[in-house]
Amino acid sequence: MLTSGVFGYLADYLLWWLLLISILVHTWCFFRFFPKKCCPKTRLVMGNGLVFLSLLGVTALVAESYIRFTVVETDAFGVSLPARRWFAMYTKLNEMGCRDKDWSVDKPEGVRRIAFVGDSFAYGWGINNVADRFTDIIQARLNQQRPHRTEVMNVAKPGWGTQQQVEPIEDMIDRYHVDEIVLCYVPNDIEKLLPTTPDFNPTKPPTSGFFNLDSSCLLDYLYRRVWLPRLPTVRVYHDWLAQGYTDPQVWSLQQQQLEIIAQYCRQHNVTLRVVLLPFIMTGGREYNAPALHQALTNFFNEIGVDVLDLLPLLANVDRKSLIVNQLDPHPNEKAHAMFADAIWKAFYKNQPSQ
Repeated sequence: MLTSGVFGYLADYLLWWLLLISILVHTWCFFRFFPKKCCPKTRLVMGNGLVFLSLLGVTALVAESYIRFTVVETDAFGVSLPARRWFAMYTKLNEMGCRDKDWSVDKPEGVRRIAFVGDSFAYGWGINNVADRFTDIIQARLNQQRPHRTEVMNVAKPGWGTQQQVEPIEDMIDRYHVDEIVLCYVPNDIEKLLPTTPDFNPTKPPTSGFFNLDSSCLLDYLYRRVWLPRLPTVRVYHDWLAQGYTDPQVWSLQQQQLEIIAQYCRQHNVTLRVVLLPFIMTGGREYNAPALHQALTNFFNEIGVDVLDLLPLLANVDRKSLIVNQLDPHPNEKAHAMFADAIWKAFYKNQPSQ
C-alpha cells in the first residue's frame, strides 16, 4: 500500500526526506566550518537563512507525513490523495457500479422496491458509513414500520446528470421491477448540457502547471485550499449553472430529458417522485437558489410529478456545520439526517401500506 497511488509513491516521499536531510547537513556544516570571525554579517544572514529553512523543512515534512498517512477525507472533486484513500477504504460498489449491495433480479413477493436515483449527493460522497445516508436511514425506518416489506435501492454515481440517469432508471424498472423511483435532483444535473472548452471546464479542477500534485500531499492540500478557490473556473461554477437554466435551449433540453423519465414511469405504472437537493454552499452572483428551486418545483408540478424541495431546511442553520469538510461542500451526516427526516415525513410516514 505504501508504494501505491493511495498513499502517494514511496520514491516521492523519500525524496522529501533526502531534501530535508540535505538542508540539515548543510546547516550543520555551515556552523561547523564557516569561520566565526570572517564576514560576520554574511555569516549571520546565511546562518539565519539555513536555520529558517531547517525549521521550515521539519515543519513541512511533519505536515506532509501527517496528511499522507493519516488524513482520509474527500475534497470537492475527489482527486486528492486523501480523497483517493477515502474511496479505497470506504466505498464498495455492486455489479452496477453503485454504492449499495447487489440486488436480486427476482423481486421477493409482497416487497415494494423504491429506487433512489441521483449523483454524488445520494451516493453519500464523504459519508464513511452508508447507514448514515438519507436513503439508508429511510430504509431503516421502513424496516421498523413494516419489517422486510420494502427495499430501498441506492442507484447513484458521482458525476451523473439527468442524461446519464435515464438508462439506469429504465433498467431499474425493466430488470429489477421497482415500484417507485425517487429522483434525487441536484441543480448541477444540468451541467452535461452546458458548454465547456479545453480552457474552461468547471466540472474538472485545473491542475498545477508548475509541479506534480501527486508528489506531495502538503503541496496538493495548499493548492486546493488556497489557490484553487481563486481560479475563475471554480469561482463561477454556480453562475455557470444558473446561466444554463436561463438559456432557453439548454433548459428545454433538460426538460425533455426529465419528461422522458416521467413518461417512462407512467407507461410502466411506476410512481415517480422528485426530491430537490440543495447545494449547501454556493458562490457567484447570478445563482439564485430560491428562484431556481421554485422554477424546478413549478416544472415538476406541471408534468404531474410529486416534488419535495429541501432548500427550506437550510434556513436559519449554520451551513458550515452541514458540509463534509472545508474542502468538500457535499452534505455530511447531519445534513443527510435532515434530508431523511423531511423525505420520511413527506412521502412515507403516513403511508405504511405501500
